[in-house]
Amino acid sequence: MSVYRARAMCPSCSSEEEVWFYNGKIKPVSLIHCDRCKNLYDPADFILCLLDLRQNTTLSSTVVVNTVSL
Repeated sequence: MSVYRARAMCPSCSSEEEVWFYNGKIKPVSLIHCDRCKNLYDPADFILCLLDLRQNTTLSSTVVVNTVSL
């Protein structure tokens, strides 16, 4: 059983959302509704990073990140 926590990025506004991979498929839903821009997208196409959960020591949370362009 392979379980991964992943971060997906909205293709319209670059907002990040947390998703879960279970046996190669995104769970619990395959489409994400972005809270910021209301865009609907498939997170499997916009994965930023994966975290392996071999140990039960990580916490899942939504993080708001402000970015500044110079």
